[in-house]
Amino acid sequence: MRLGRGFLDFWFARLEAEPAAAFRVTLGCVLMFDVGVTFLPHLDQWFGPQGLYEAGELDWWLAQPGRWSLLDAHSDLAALRWAAVGLMVAAYGLIFGLGTRLCALAAFVLLTSFHHRNPNILNAGDILLRSGLFYLALMPSWRAWSLDRLLGRRLGWHAAPLIKAWPVRLAQIQLCLLYLFTGIEKCRPGLEGDWLSGDAVGRSLRFVTIARVDWFSGLPLWLGAPVTWLTLAWELAFGLLVLWQRTRPAALAFGVLVHAGIFATMEVTHFSFTILAFYWLFVPASVLMDMRGQSSNGERRLLRVFYDTMCPVCNRARRTLQRLDWLGRLRFEDLHDRPLCEAALPGVTYADQLRAMYVLRPDGRHFAGFDALRALMPVLPLFWMLWPLWMLAWLPGFSHLGRALYRYIARNRFMYASCDSEVCSLHLKLLAGREMDDEVVRQVVALHERFSKSRPQAAASGS
Repeated sequence: MRLGRGFLDFWFARLEAEPAAAFRVTLGCVLMFDVGVTFLPHLDQWFGPQGLYEAGELDWWLAQPGRWSLLDAHSDLAALRWAAVGLMVAAYGLIFGLGTRLCALAAFVLLTSFHHRNPNILNAGDILLRSGLFYLALMPSWRAWSLDRLLGRRLGWHAAPLIKAWPVRLAQIQLCLLYLFTGIEKCRPGLEGDWLSGDAVGRSLRFVTIARVDWFSGLPLWLGAPVTWLTLAWELAFGLLVLWQRTRPAALAFGVLVHAGIFATMEVTHFSFTILAFYWLFVPASVLMDMRGQSSNGERRLLRVFYDTMCPVCNRARRTLQRLDWLGRLRFEDLHDRPLCEAALPGVTYADQLRAMYVLRPDGRHFAGFDALRALMPVLPLFWMLWPLWMLAWLPGFSHLGRALYRYIARNRFMYASCDSEVCSLHLKLLAGREMDDEVVRQVVALHERFSKSRPQAAASGS
């Protein structure tokens, strides 16, 4: 019974629409780039009757089952241009969410027509883009981040920002199978590049036809062996890693770094961006809402940061976060406000909060220490620009190192702080490397009472 219920929930539960909307916007941007940079400058040469393949040369290809195309071998340049303009209009419709389902369907039909007219120009990114548009035509992605939803609300039609799970699941399974069978194929003995021996990455960087830079060609092949084997293992295990919620962030983060590295070192056109568009479907909608700063129903989303107001290191961290909070997504709370903290963080003791900074997300989940800093990254625009650091923070080795470093600094913060008051010095000495037992907590509470009484006096004397 439970298994059957889980199966039905997997396919037919209602999901928040934000991941599908991010998928739509990214594919729209990729399609706009593909048409503007790839198709338009080469329409006649690639698809015209007097181009690389003249009329009739590819009739055998189009005659095969499923190889349909709106563009036959005799389509003139004007027809090709109109089809390309239609693709560009569909791309903008996807980006802004106007006529979303119709634009997705039109983009799929037109792109397939171009691809079947000349299959010899295709690469993996082209085929994946076409597949993504097909899945997008099945998704009501307009239910979030779209002009369609805005216009519907203006007309009095309030659609819930939820979508059926099954088209999202199909796209997710497509990506998992793509990685799995790619990994299986790479394990085949005798494959050029030889992934099992560890030479594949090094040899790929030496291919002059795709390498962006040539200084990799002088490096020994064994230097690329660890990356080769790690990438192969990750491709084979990707489906299992994203299935488990605990390993999903690390699997996605590693994939982002892999495809960013591929794009930085090899000429692969839009392949990296197309495959990364599918990653949005694995990202929790709450993270995307935090990045936008607004929930599906229009309410503003703020992350609450609980910190030690008597600690100079913590105050310095708070000031740094305030400078980075360009969009005003953070609200800072004093952890010594016991009634407030007990209500906001049930189950988290006062002693726990003295050990580490806490971050409370609008969905009720809270994080401590290094995990709290990592939870803040999606709402700080600087990390959108320095996204490799964001990705590294989720990898197992880096995350363990980050937690250990945070604990060390927290235990020894008195070594890095310069106090300007007796209360501050006493506070740090109480926390320095000691267990948070009841006696320490009692002394901290008494000290905070002194601190609270001294602040009005300091403010009055300063005025």
